[in-house]
Amino acid sequence: MASAERAPKLPAPAGPAAVGDRLDPARARLVLLILSGAALMVTYVETMVVPALVRFQIFFDHPPISTVAWILSAYLLVGVVSTPIFGKLGDLYGKKRILVVVMSVYAVAVTFAGFTPDIASAAGISRGNAIYLLILVRGVQGLGMAMFPLAFAMVGEEFPPNKVAGAQGAISAMFAAGAGLGLAGGAYLTQTLGWQFTYHSVIPVAILMVILTIVYLRESRVRLQAKLDIPGATLLGGALATFLVALSEGGYWGWTNWSAASVGGLAFGVPDFFVLAIAFTVAFLLWEPRARAPIVDFVRLAERNIAISNAVAVTAGAAMFLIFVGTSLLAQLPHVGLGLSVLTYGLLALPTPIAMMVFAPIVGKSIGRFGPKPAMLYGAALMTVGGLLLAVFNRTWLELMLATIPAFVGIVTCFIAMTNVIVLSSRREETGIQTGMNATFRTLGQSLGPVMATAILSTASTTFFLTVVTNGRTVMVPATVPALVAFQYVFLAAALLGVVSFLLSLGLINFRYGQDGVRIDARRSSSGPAPAATEPAATSG
Repeated sequence: MASAERAPKLPAPAGPAAVGDRLDPARARLVLLILSGAALMVTYVETMVVPALVRFQIFFDHPPISTVAWILSAYLLVGVVSTPIFGKLGDLYGKKRILVVVMSVYAVAVTFAGFTPDIASAAGISRGNAIYLLILVRGVQGLGMAMFPLAFAMVGEEFPPNKVAGAQGAISAMFAAGAGLGLAGGAYLTQTLGWQFTYHSVIPVAILMVILTIVYLRESRVRLQAKLDIPGATLLGGALATFLVALSEGGYWGWTNWSAASVGGLAFGVPDFFVLAIAFTVAFLLWEPRARAPIVDFVRLAERNIAISNAVAVTAGAAMFLIFVGTSLLAQLPHVGLGLSVLTYGLLALPTPIAMMVFAPIVGKSIGRFGPKPAMLYGAALMTVGGLLLAVFNRTWLELMLATIPAFVGIVTCFIAMTNVIVLSSRREETGIQTGMNATFRTLGQSLGPVMATAILSTASTTFFLTVVTNGRTVMVPATVPALVAFQYVFLAAALLGVVSFLLSLGLINFRYGQDGVRIDARRSSSGPAPAATEPAATSG
């Protein structure tokens, strides 16, 4: 970060706890502990589903893989639609109040998820059709995604500005810890006790987190004086939902198939959903500027730091899932890959979330000292290096394990930095919707990642013969899998997204806070006039 002359101090922006707020350090630590616990719980639950996907297909009498994929897609679809809306509701009606609602619904859904086969059986629903009940419950669970922008916004109200990044780093460390527990612990529980027990094991934790939130968290002190923009929320939700359905089903239905499915004699396909997504988006863009209280303030969304952070959320999110899909397939596929079991792969992946858990608090503290821009650049550079390493070193389990670490440490570094930028660049009454929109952009990137990976892996394939014993006879069955060069292209694509993230991050206007909680403007941005006393003062570095 380039050094610059120290300029006059300006009051802290409205986003974090402002100077003069009466902050209680003990309460802030308690808030951090509760929110970190919630992050650990949700990440564990959602990661443990991944190793169980094959077991789901066997348990529910071998439905099509496209149906099994909806166990993940339903959660993602509801989550990406609800996150900005619940963020806005938090700004309007209180972040704690909305957080309690979201966590309660999530706890109920987690409780029911493991019992869906029993509920279906009692209702006379066959084992094969019981999967649709699980998909429904998983959709309700998707509301849990909304708790994270609310949590990050509450951190901004409980901590002084120079401590916000450290708190965000601690919560991000719990995301990593939950991912590690989900991959390794979830794989073990699924393999030994069944996928239902993975849900049963988290029920008491989910209930406990709701109780702790009700008892110990205090309500946010700032409200946005407006009403919910229901037409805007509906149009935004429709645009996001139809776009994600198209992305989720494109690989199964065909990207150009207009009649892949039908309901009541009405045929439809992926192109229909893309058309609907465009129509909803155009209607949303036309409506919002005319709304009395728009759900999204386009002027704020277009501000330099917020716009760059949201753009990096897409690129880093896509790179994350490119690497995740590439490494998981390469580790488990025979012939071209390592042919590891689900449990072995979970153990192989464990060092990566451990490294993320170790580095996340360090990143948070460094942001508090030097500002978010150096961290964003450092994270993007690590993401690039990790992708390049994976493209070259991927033939042994040790190479795959070690090369993955810098990539994911870089990605989590970008996530921490961008969250810090969003919270500390937003007015206090709008941190819910701004963090919600950032989470939405991140989820869109994570949705694009698997689609990009599938498209790239389909460019090159190799065929080999499997030895299969059936009815006492040994036969050779041909099997086609992506070629090694296709996996290398996937990792190179992730590295390219790292380069894009780095170039975008160069445009960030850096800032930092002094010990007194005052934002220091070291050098004015040359792109416009100096900010007003109530707006963020930034330093370019």
